Amino acid sequence: MSDIRNEDFVNGLLNVLGETFDEVNGFYLDGGDSLFTTLATVSAAEASIPVGGKCATLAAQVKHTA
Repeated sequence: MSDIRNEDFVNGLLNVLGETFDEVNGFYLDGGDSLFTTLATVSAAEASIPVGGKCATLAAQVKHTA
């Protein structure tokens, strides 16, 4: 296995995290699928409705992720 420069690793990791939460660059998500983009379409009232009998609300899941 070859070594990787720290700078290259950090930049790659930041790109993946950035795509996950904020801006899609096409590394692994389709356009408009980042977490923040998806959550922007959900109101606080909608996020507070329990999904099912023993399931947490979307708001609770987002808090857990943060």
